[in-house]
Amino acid sequence: MALVLNLNDYKAPQLEVDFGYKKVSVALTDDTTSKMSAFMVDAKKMLNDADKLTDDELAKLPRPEAKKRLENVLGDARDLLEGAFDEMFDEPGLGVELYNRLGKSTVSLANVFSRVNTEVNKANQRKENQKLNRYNRRNDNRKKK
Repeated sequence: MALVLNLNDYKAPQLEVDFGYKKVSVALTDDTTSKMSAFMVDAKKMLNDADKLTDDELAKLPRPEAKKRLENVLGDARDLLEGAFDEMFDEPGLGVELYNRLGKSTVSLANVFSRVNTEVNKANQRKENQKLNRYNRRNDNRKKK
């Protein structure tokens, strides 16, 4: 007796995202998922650093220096997020386009990235649940015989 496997049952799930003006998709491989998590952690850290810049702290600085400092912190986070979108979906310029379409808001870009990350996690969990259900059904059938 030969074991026949349908490899399509085991392929990484695809996530398609429709941004309204463009649809993109990505295979949710281990590499993609780990990169997505790393980008998310880095982006949250950078945005937290921006939040730590209190109004009092910025008020002590001359206006041009305060503006430059805030722009540096937010710019680093924005660059990371733009690069993450470009890399994850293999679409050069996607991150910049999203940033511009979101009204040039780094926080909005981070929120979109967070939402995509949530969907990646849900898709991966669904795939794991499907595998577990197949395994449980197979074992239940063996017990009945």
